[in-house]
Formats: sequence, structure tokens, C-alpha cells
Amino acid sequence: MPAEIISYYNRTWGICGFTSALSHLYSSDVRLRSRVHSKTSQEIQLALLVEVMTFLKYVRAFRTELIPGLVALNKELNSDLMKLGVEGFLSAADRAVRAQIFIDRSNEFQCAMTPEALTLYVQVICGIPTATLTSNADPGGQGILGIMNSKNELVHWVYRDGGGNVYNWGMVMSPLTWPTDKACGLGNKALDQVGCHVSLA
Repeated sequence: MPAEIISYYNRTWGICGFTSALSHLYSSDVRLRSRVHSKTSQEIQLALLVEVMTFLKYVRAFRTELIPGLVALNKELNSDLMKLGVEGFLSAADRAVRAQIFIDRSNEFQCAMTPEALTLYVQVICGIPTATLTSNADPGGQGILGIMNSKNELVHWVYRDGGGNVYNWGMVMSPLTWPTDKACGLGNKALDQVGCHVSLA
């Protein structure tokens, strides 16, 4: 399975921060790669939901100051479960995992990430403690790009590899096509500019 498939699950499900980070890990983590290869689509989606839950439990235990920002961003992006707060999300997600529900194209379990939350996820959960957040700029290089809309509001995250290729919604775009691609790149009317960057070096 090519690495870009991980970002495919974000096409209809708002967990782009998570899939962007995992697209990076896919190329370097043999265990992750083997788990993805050996699972069905439903199993991969449930594993992604467990990943979201793991991070939210970490935040609840150790970084509670991030919770208001996470909840506010998800309310802006119409996440029904995050409107119930982290506890409400975790309760519903736990029931879903235990019941092995079929997520399919549902966005019920959306968990949009603030820049600070995504940086923490990469540092602690993904095991890259040197990850650094740069705001209001794109310093270049390998990392996760925070994409803003025309109102300068954070709306999406995408992964950029060391060669400058950008992974989004199951597609890979070269440095030349990413700025103009109308389907998955900055040519898409919902995406306007890079507003922040989480380094992965």
C-alpha cells in the first residue's frame, strides 16, 4: 500500500493532522507499515480512531490547557462530538471501538488539531521530540503544513516529504503541481495558503 493511502481516509473524515503525521511515520516505521498492510479498511479506520483517543487521553491527563482551543476549533468546523467536549468525544469513541462500528465515510469522529496540539502529538505520541512549530510562515523542508482559507482561518493539515511532495486526500502532488492543483492542492477554492508548519526533522 502506498503511503498516500493513509491520507485518503481524511477525504471525508476530519482527522487531517493525524493522517499527515502518520504518512510521515509510514515511511520510517516498519511496524506501522505492516499493520496497515495487513488490515481491512474498517480495521484501519478503527485504528485511526484509537490513535485520536490515545492523544486526547494524553491531553486530558497532562496538557489540559490545550483542551479549550481544541474544542473551539472543532466547534468552528462543525464537529458534533467535540461539541460535547473531550470527555464526550472519548465516551462515544470508546463505545464505537468496542462495538467495532463501520466508520466508512462518516465524519462523526472529527478531531481537528490546533497547531499547538499537533506539535505535541508529533513530539510525544509520534516520538519526534525535536518537532518545531513555525507560525505565519513556511520555512520549507519536510513537515506538516497548516493550510488557511481566504479568511486566514486554519482549515486543514497536509504532509510534505523531504522531496517537497505533498500528500493530501489520497493524492501525491509534486512541488510544481501542489500550488495549482484544483482538486487537492492550493488551487482548491477551500484552501488558500500555508499559515504554519510543524517540522519533522
